[in-house]
Amino acid sequence: MLNPKEFQERFIAWVQHACGKQSREIISVDGKTMRGSGSEEQKPIHMVSAWANKAKAVFGQMAVDGKTNEITAVPELLELLDIEGTIVTADAMSCQKEIVRKIREKGADYVIGLKDNQPKLRQETEEYFAAALEEPQFYNRVEKHVTQEKGHGRIETREYYLCTDPDFLKLHGEWRDLRGVGMMKSRIIQGKTTTEETHYYISSLENVREFSIAARSHWGVENSLHWCLDVTFREDHSRMRKDNTAENFAVVRHIVLNILKRMDDKLSVARRRRRCCYDDDYLQKVLLSIHA
Repeated sequence: MLNPKEFQERFIAWVQHACGKQSREIISVDGKTMRGSGSEEQKPIHMVSAWANKAKAVFGQMAVDGKTNEITAVPELLELLDIEGTIVTADAMSCQKEIVRKIREKGADYVIGLKDNQPKLRQETEEYFAAALEEPQFYNRVEKHVTQEKGHGRIETREYYLCTDPDFLKLHGEWRDLRGVGMMKSRIIQGKTTTEETHYYISSLENVREFSIAARSHWGVENSLHWCLDVTFREDHSRMRKDNTAENFAVVRHIVLNILKRMDDKLSVARRRRRCCYDDDYLQKVLLSIHA
């Protein structure tokens, strides 16, 4: 019976007060389809969420009719959030001039994936970096930063490049405050298998290290939010469909996830949920943490 829009607006007001905005927060915006909410008569709900990587909390969400409407929903969601001073990251679906404009109007920077939905910019960016890697002595406005992670039997090396060449960027002045185009080349070695990938980005950032942190952090929305909703909360298995139930329970899951993420013990989110079921003292501690 709850109005989903009202419920989501109250959630946003609560979480921004309870969790607070961290210094130079990185907010990742991405969509997820709740597969169990669909039937032969209706499409499943697609929820666009804003994940704050430093606060480790969902800062807001908005339901849309389908994945294709995510483009129009992102600016509406950003309008509800306090993102001033943050860095907003998004995948290539959000690589739209209107979304970039909204981010800058709200006082935030952006790092957004670049793929074939912007074919001219993608092709020119790809060609620019190919030339820069072949003859780096002629491209002094390209910075490089390398990171390496080892663990779980694999070595992952990432090379980040950021071009701030004004001669190149002025050709794409229709993009609000476009100050750099970026590239990330990753190489994963696991046993005898080597996997390589290349990703491109547009950004309002001019520092390659800050760009690399933001680009890498975007995976937090997949690993810390979507994976947790699917595996720990089994969201895709939920068959709630009647009236506003599916949409409202998506907000409830986000509330619970935010509260459990705030706990400072070494338990996983799944173990915290289970412990709340049989340990009343722990449950009380979890609930009191909302006001901490």
